[in-house]
Amino acid sequence: MTWLFGNGDTQNIEQRLAARNLAANRQRSLLTGIIIFSASFLLSFSTILLCNATIDTKIISHVDNTQEMTGIILSIAIVLLFTAGIAIKNIMYISVLQRTREFAQLRTIGATYRQIKAVIHGERKKLSWKYIAGGLLMGLFCNFALPLKFYLVPSLVCAVFSGAFVWFIVFCSFRTPAKLAASLSPIAALKIENNYASKNTRKSVRITPSNLARKYFFSNRKKATYTMLSLVLSGILMFVVFSVISSINIEDLVRQPYYENSSIYLMLNSTDDENSTYALMKHTPFTDGLKTQIENIPGVTEIHSSKTLNSEIAVENSKLEMSLNSIVGRSNFEARLVEGNMPSPQNSAASIPVVINRASPYYERAGLNLALGDHFSMSVDTGRSVKDVDLSVCGFIENKNTGIVCYTSPENLDLLSEMNCDLAWYICTDSEQTDSAVEKIKALVNSDDRLTVFVFSDDLSEARSFFQNAKIIVIAVMILICLFALINLLNTCITNTVVRSHEYALLEAAGMTKRQIRQTQSAENQLYFAGSLAGSCVVGMPLGFFLCSKIAEIPGLSYISYHFPWLFLVVYFILVFLVHAAVTGYQRRILMKHSVVERIRMMG
Repeated sequence: MTWLFGNGDTQNIEQRLAARNLAANRQRSLLTGIIIFSASFLLSFSTILLCNATIDTKIISHVDNTQEMTGIILSIAIVLLFTAGIAIKNIMYISVLQRTREFAQLRTIGATYRQIKAVIHGERKKLSWKYIAGGLLMGLFCNFALPLKFYLVPSLVCAVFSGAFVWFIVFCSFRTPAKLAASLSPIAALKIENNYASKNTRKSVRITPSNLARKYFFSNRKKATYTMLSLVLSGILMFVVFSVISSINIEDLVRQPYYENSSIYLMLNSTDDENSTYALMKHTPFTDGLKTQIENIPGVTEIHSSKTLNSEIAVENSKLEMSLNSIVGRSNFEARLVEGNMPSPQNSAASIPVVINRASPYYERAGLNLALGDHFSMSVDTGRSVKDVDLSVCGFIENKNTGIVCYTSPENLDLLSEMNCDLAWYICTDSEQTDSAVEKIKALVNSDDRLTVFVFSDDLSEARSFFQNAKIIVIAVMILICLFALINLLNTCITNTVVRSHEYALLEAAGMTKRQIRQTQSAENQLYFAGSLAGSCVVGMPLGFFLCSKIAEIPGLSYISYHFPWLFLVVYFILVFLVHAAVTGYQRRILMKHSVVERIRMMG
């Protein structure tokens, strides 16, 4: 040994040993790095994507999903903590078992408990930062490349959070193997090797490939547990994610803002600033002349107006901003009533009947607890002045996909308003003439920059394209997650083959055939594969159904409807079969590479 440990500053020696260990174990270092990179990319990508989607939902649909999205992000983080953490921990645990003599020798020349731990943690530091940074940058780049609005500052905050959490995962994963390596003395190392050999060579009443495979499997319960947990958790994660993917109804998602099954709608082209919207309303492009022109276009069947006025409601010692909206499509809205009746048009603004949306998050935030017939006061901005209006509750709906609380008839809003308060026109068309009608409407209003045009067919095509790209990205990420477990399994099987090479040679010399040894190896592999498949299916299937049901309850996400992921299940079984075949083939090649005598001499 060229380096000696003393009582002075040995930090330089520890760093050089860590670098040497990484260089000497390139395969193990690469496997660990891939897992760290994948975990960092997956967490940063999903966190940034959900953060940007939450901000967009809040701006566009006026629904705040922050709490629900935070729960989903934490769920992903917890799954990664176990999946990636166990995979890294198992690789390092097996690595330490393979280097028992080396660590014992370091203790012999004076290395302390703290110094051995420092060597292992030095390996962690050299591995973690570059792979974590690479994963974070990849997550940021992929989100920037998506056809979604990218919010820089929140995205950077999410990236920092993701990096810190993955560092925590890696730190926890290296902790136990570092303690094991630091506690090894020359005598303890010899005992580990002797105990390992004695456990594996203890004779049973009858030695058969299946009995021997079970004995090998349970000879190191900790290693078997780590490997099985990694396989099962990754399988569960993939079942859950693909259950959600297969349950997204894209057409229902796109259809949400198209009231009355409209083919196209026109909206005031204002910013999220309410003053900007009101400024456009005072010089509205929604004129009677434009409405007549659109109605005369062949294929146009109906035009539904959406009206809105800003308002405030007193809540304890403060005021909560709301909006008073008109009902769009009376027949469809009436079908949503869960209690009460539709609001009738009034001749005066003395008391305006309203329908309350009890499922709106703002209803709970306002602390309202209304019943039919209750009255409450609201300050309404009519465009020129602010009026205190008495509202009476005539009915209730429960629409969780919108943040709007109060609805009344369009006539009542016109009665209150001192301007044209049309916010949007929803235009329905005959199915056979939709394309031509849409093109003519677009040509009619394209020159007016006060209006924004939304076309259902265009939005549907864009959404399908986006989700197709998103599915590819998610599938790629899931393959990386699956690789956590498969790399872990490959590492376990390869280590078993190498460590037991001498023992297999002794068994072969004692009369076991190569075919029986291959059967032993295959039987042990089948225990891992069968256990992981059973655990993944038994837990993953009901968990996928449960998660889809819960996600569908989140405001704005009712387009989630559970469908069993049959395609994924078939692909998953094929993948497991191929990996099993690859592992078996590798073990067979190792077994045939050297003769019995050569294998006995190599370990002698």
